[in-house]
Order: sequence, then C-alpha cells, then structure tokens
Amino acid sequence: MSVAALLLGIVAFVAVLRVLDAQRVAGGIIGTTQQALSVMANSDLPDDDKEVEVRRASIKLLGGFFRIATIGVAAFAAPALIVWGGSALGFYSVDQAMAVALGWPFILGSTAVMVAIWIGLDRLRDETTGDDARAEVPYSPVDKALHDFAFAAPDRQIRLGNLETRLYRRRINADAAARPVFITSLPRAGTTIMLEGLADLPFFASATYRHMPFTLSPLLWGGFSRAFRKETDKAERAHGDGIEVGLESPEAFEEMLWMAFWPNHYKTDHIAPWTAEDRNPEFEAFFRTHMAKIVATKPDAGRYISKNNANIARLGLLQRMFPDASIIVPVRNPRAQVRSLLRQNLHFAELHAREPFARRYMEGLGHYEFGAALRPIAFEDAPEDANGSDNVDFWLRYWIAAYRHVLSTAGPQTVLVDYDALCSEPGDVLPDLGAAMGLEHPGDLTPVAGILRAPTPAPDLAGASASLMQQADDLHNELCNQAIGRALAATGKSLK
Repeated sequence: MSVAALLLGIVAFVAVLRVLDAQRVAGGIIGTTQQALSVMANSDLPDDDKEVEVRRASIKLLGGFFRIATIGVAAFAAPALIVWGGSALGFYSVDQAMAVALGWPFILGSTAVMVAIWIGLDRLRDETTGDDARAEVPYSPVDKALHDFAFAAPDRQIRLGNLETRLYRRRINADAAARPVFITSLPRAGTTIMLEGLADLPFFASATYRHMPFTLSPLLWGGFSRAFRKETDKAERAHGDGIEVGLESPEAFEEMLWMAFWPNHYKTDHIAPWTAEDRNPEFEAFFRTHMAKIVATKPDAGRYISKNNANIARLGLLQRMFPDASIIVPVRNPRAQVRSLLRQNLHFAELHAREPFARRYMEGLGHYEFGAALRPIAFEDAPEDANGSDNVDFWLRYWIAAYRHVLSTAGPQTVLVDYDALCSEPGDVLPDLGAAMGLEHPGDLTPVAGILRAPTPAPDLAGASASLMQQADDLHNELCNQAIGRALAATGKSLK
C-alpha cells in the first residue's frame, strides 16, 4: 500500500505543477532575466532608461520567485498529504513509506514515471492545440537564456575566441585561411542556396548551427556542444521559405565578428558602409585566425567559405584585406527579389511582434535585414531608415542603391553571377564559377546543380513606381552583362 500511495503522490506532484502552470511561471522568470540582459547590453539606450527597465525587471523577478516558491511548496505538500493520509488510516506507517521512498529503485523508477507523465501530457496538449514540433522559434527557455547571454557581450566572445586560439593553437593552420570565399548580396538573391551547395563540397568549410551561440569559438564551443547536442531531423527555418536546416547546416554567423570590432557602424536606424581605407590590424588578425579555425572543424577541408549579406557594404575593404579572396555576388531578377524582400519583411515583422526572442536572435547575429530588426545599409540614395518598408517602392529603391554600390566598388576579385542563369543552366555557369574561384578542377562544382531549381517567370510588382522599375531592370541587365559566362561569351573567351 505504501508503494501505491507514493505513486499516487507522484501523480499529485505532477498535477499540481501542471495546474498551477509552473512551466509558464519559470519561463516568465527566464524571459524577464533575458529582457534585462538585453536592455543592459543595448548601447542605444541611455543609462537612465536602463536603470528604470532593470528596476522593473527586478520587481517582476521578485514576484516570479515568490510564485514559483509557492508552487513548489504546494507541489510537495500534495504528495505529503496523500502519504500522511494513508498512514493515518492505518494502511502503513510513515516510516515504511519513507524507507521505500528513499530507496534507489523507487527514486529511479519514480523519476522515469514523472518524466514519462510530463512528456505524455505535453504531447497530448500539442495534439489538442495543434502545435507543430517545427516551431518558428524552436528554442527552449534555457536555450533562449544561453543565446541572450552569448549575444549580450561581444567583448566576451572575443576574449573567449582568443582563449580558444591559445588552447587549440596546434590545430590551427594559418595556411587554411588562404583563398577564402565570401558569398554576399542583398538577401533573397540565392546566397543561402549557394552556400549550402558549396559548403557541402569536401574542400570548403563553413560555420554551422552547431557553433551557435558562441560563434567566435567554433572549436571550443563546437566540441563542447557536440557532447550534448545531437543531430536531429532538419526543420524549416524561420523564413518559411522551404529551406530546412539542422545542426550541421551552414549559416551566416560571420557578422557577429564585424559587430564586435566595428560597433560604431551599427546605428540605431541604419548601418554605415565601410570603405577600403577602414583597416584594423587586430580585426584582420582575428578574422584570419577565425577562418582557419572554421576550416579546422571539418576534416580534409582546405578553404573557408561564408555567406554574409552585409559584406555587400564592404566589398572594397574585403578586397584590400584579403587580396587572395573570391567574392561571389549572385544577382537575381529584381522583380522576383523585391517581391521576396517585401514578403520576408512583413513575415518577420509579424513574427517579431509575437516572439520578441526572434528579434533578439536576429539582432544578436547581426541580421538586420527584416521586420522590427530592419536597419538598412546606408548606400547612396538608399532609404535612410526602415520607414516605409511595408511598401514595394522602399525595396526597389534599396535594391537599386545596393547594386549600384556593387558596380562602383567591385574589383577583379568580385565575381558577379546571374543567379537565374545559374539555376536555368547550371552546367554552363558552374564550371566558369569554379574557375573564377581558383579551383584546380572547376568541374568539382557539378554536384551543386542538384540543389538548384529553375526560376519561375518574373512577377509583376503591383503598385511599383514605373520609373524605379525601369531603373532596376536596366541595372539588372548591366549587372548580368558583367556576370561570368555572359561577359566571357561577349569576348569569345571561356574559363572552362
């Protein structure tokens, strides 16, 4: 009877936690802590405003701890009352029940039962409410707290990266930082697909989701996370664009490094472009070492590759810093790209309103492209801030300004790629791209064709300015005429 009473007590313990919503209360405590960390790390807020927000957070935390303590007392009181009641009715003695409860068989068994009950109730709730396991922001409260901690202090990430350099100096080969490949363009130009295809090749290495959130310490954190973060099925990323990612998927985490060393370029409402004269020896040394570390994370790889949309604002500087680099700029039809940019901006604006962590996540990575996180790069004649970003003409103006900047700053290391031609006729474009990147065997890029899909016809942009549309079309033609393949065909030459 004592065992039955103890099992009933376990059910009561779990029931009290569920009825009093302990998980939500604990999540609220973590969320308040995350918000306070975010406020303290926000350089845009005056100190007085930070003090007010932190004081409010302290009061909320005090109330949260009181509620969770009360729930804890009630949760333990329920099974205690059941066990005492059975003893009072003469079914067993309290000493007998305690002897069973403190035995290892019962401790292990009861723990398994509680976990099973909790998971079962969660699954039942998900089936009832229709929750999808592939949530837009698939992070637990603990995951969110860890990310907020990592994002809160870029200097901490740099120090950790320097510590990693000392610890792993024997694994870091400086030659592995030679001939890097940087993929960049405005978002929605095909940069992610190009990164996935190229990073999957054995000789290229890229940062992956496994390196999150301490992305400047890929060897140290990547090895540590491998011990407790196992590969799971891929899930569609928050963009809702059909691209699925997992822990080993490559992604754009390079911008965190730029933010750590160049904070003055990140204004409250825009990002200031870099010039070729913006040199920083400390940054360049750290960056070279970081690239070599990324290569060291992948056996047999020999070259670093990254996707970073913001690199479009620093083509001249990249060319000066890394004269051995290849900079790949895919160019997509502006009608299709602008429509996608507008849709993604509206999508993330709605997501950020529902889930504040999604915005903190994007801003922590330096992804200021969409939604409430949008900070346009201040190209000449580009929109000065995010006002009007729900209108198609905003994105047309931005597209025109960005790619005019590309034409004015691109040097011989910058390789323009007609993305629509690449998807339509990969067999014609990939060999030239491989040769432009300095591959010994340009045909090694052939497997990339397997993930490319022929583009759909360019859509009409309802409500777009006819003048802006004409400018964009003309600029697109000029860019494509300078792209590999077409530019070579015009001279009767080929890289093949």
